[in-house]
Amino acid sequence: MKQRVTRALMATGLYLIIANTGNFFFGVNKRFDWTTTLWEAAFFFIFIFLLLGYRNNHK
Repeated sequence: MKQRVTRALMATGLYLIIANTGNFFFGVNKRFDWTTTLWEAAFFFIFIFLLLGYRNNHK
């Protein structure tokens, strides 16, 4: 369980960095604003957490 949470948090952190960099690069947002993607990251965390649990149970 702890390993699943850690992996999901690492994936979510990576997602936040990539999403904010992409928003800045493509002109969606002209400044780095972490709040623009926090809700997306929360749902991404839940998805990854559940996906990791499903993958471990169905090997």
